[in-house]
Amino acid sequence: MSTGAAKDEEHSRRPEDTPFKQQRLKAWQPILTPSWVIGTYFLVGLIFIPIGVILYHQNMDVVEMGIQYDGKDDSSSLLTAGASIQGFTSKSNCSLPNDSYGNKFDLNQSGCIISFTTTQDMKGPIMVYYQLDNFYQNHRRYVVSRSDAQLRGQPNAATTTCDGALEVSATKFNSTDETTPGVNGKYNMNPCGLIANSLFNDIFWVNSITTPDGKTLYQTDKYNGVDVVNVMNQSGLAWKSDLQTKFKNYDTISDSDLYLWQNSKYRWVIPGAKGQAPIANKTAWTTTTESYGVETERFVIWMRTAGLPNFRKKYGRIDHDLPKGTTIRFLVSSNFPVQSFDGRKSLVMSTLSWYGGKNYFLGMAYMVVGGVCMLLSLFFFAKHKLSPRKLGDTNYLVWRGKN
Repeated sequence: MSTGAAKDEEHSRRPEDTPFKQQRLKAWQPILTPSWVIGTYFLVGLIFIPIGVILYHQNMDVVEMGIQYDGKDDSSSLLTAGASIQGFTSKSNCSLPNDSYGNKFDLNQSGCIISFTTTQDMKGPIMVYYQLDNFYQNHRRYVVSRSDAQLRGQPNAATTTCDGALEVSATKFNSTDETTPGVNGKYNMNPCGLIANSLFNDIFWVNSITTPDGKTLYQTDKYNGVDVVNVMNQSGLAWKSDLQTKFKNYDTISDSDLYLWQNSKYRWVIPGAKGQAPIANKTAWTTTTESYGVETERFVIWMRTAGLPNFRKKYGRIDHDLPKGTTIRFLVSSNFPVQSFDGRKSLVMSTLSWYGGKNYFLGMAYMVVGGVCMLLSLFFFAKHKLSPRKLGDTNYLVWRGKN
């Protein structure tokens, strides 16, 4: 071979002569005889139907209560037995007429009390979720509108992937003290992006608990040794991998940036430092904070975008049992506007099974698929026995030019 030909061969774009790159890997391709088809359908049905029955039965043990408190009211609105809602005052309501009523953090205007009276025993842990309907977190522009490097606390992180405004004219607040005035100016959004800056900012507090014997315990009273206001645990909600690797606060604070805890929309939701004391019925945290900023678990949970427009996200966890007849009341500060996109907001309280919350669809899906496979196996079996098709001898099939 000439030197020129050798060089052409060396620089050729032809894949290497290996079984993988030349698609010569050994493979097993079963011949779909009637016996194979009938047996496969029967085996799939035999596996899927019991799994579906088990999942469906587990669902029967999950106790779930929920109620819609804001948004479009129609036949699909969530309302379960034992759930009710009333205004925090005679003039307040959690339903925000339009966007201008949002982000006020004023219980006298947009506050309400949601009551759940348990119709059966609820065993801990009991998850507390907020549910949003018709909110498309999976929109192609929304889902990529973030800077992962910035969220990891990397200095000089690129923000080219962020959609929306990077610099805004706003009022920066130095603390959650209402008496401290804000500073007006132009600031860089930190973190940037549509996801972070549309953070769900409604707040839920456990306001009181009435036991089955009629005794009412208020926020500073003890329920199973814990203050009522702290019955709902706020830690251990987010994925550990997210907390450990994907979110980290900056070591130094820039005066030119507007951080979440300095933003008027989120300063009562996101703490600005470790060891920050709560303000009763004002801050989302009810105990001295152990994390702050982008490391706050509720922020981390929000940043893991949902794949469907109707979704639930964890807000808290009640580790105590609630016996049948117990009434637990949540005080709600409604700040997140949903009228502009015909959305709905709901509060949900649910026990858990070994595979998660209530999900009848999963069990039904397994049973339906298993049932269809069983019927197909019976159909093909009957067809094969009553009207068989004459087959050739598979030993005489030609494979790769060999008899």
